Amino acid sequence: MSRGRLLATAFAMMVLVGGGMAADAMAQDANTQQTQIATPYRLDFVLTETDSGKKIDSRRYTLALSPPAQGQEVRQGRLQIGTRVPIGTKTDGTTQYIDAGTSINTFLMFRNGVLTMNATCDVTSVAKEQPPNPPILRTLTISNSVAVIEGRPMLVGTADDPNSSKEFQLEVTVTELK
Repeated sequence: MSRGRLLATAFAMMVLVGGGMAADAMAQDANTQQTQIATPYRLDFVLTETDSGKKIDSRRYTLALSPPAQGQEVRQGRLQIGTRVPIGTKTDGTTQYIDAGTSINTFLMFRNGVLTMNATCDVTSVAKEQPPNPPILRTLTISNSVAVIEGRPMLVGTADDPNSSKEFQLEVTVTELK
């Protein structure tokens, strides 16, 4: 075999083997990312209410987020609890309602290898002081995107009530379920 032919054959084998190794590395990286994505998580939210710095209420909400569907990279969850409050009558004579309570919408995703959570917490309540009709509703929304450290409480956000000395704080702890 000539020296040129020998070099060409050796080069072709290096490309095939090197390309195969690169493909294996890419497949392994994709499998690692898929494993991260396929892991279910539990999200423990704590909504704490304080008045003049004194804790007056703390509510806990938990969501378990299953692995996403094939080809998706995001886990989504929604939790809603509350009461339907009548706010008036429609033109057709039926009662019109609004949902009062707590709603949490969240999703987890891996962004550049970092577990990130987006969460929005909406709280709607009926004010204690009420005119005859319609009811006065109080609303609070905390929405944020945070990098997550598993197993540690992370602050999503805080909000002061402009009508009182109350403050609301939303924290989340994300735990990988094994």
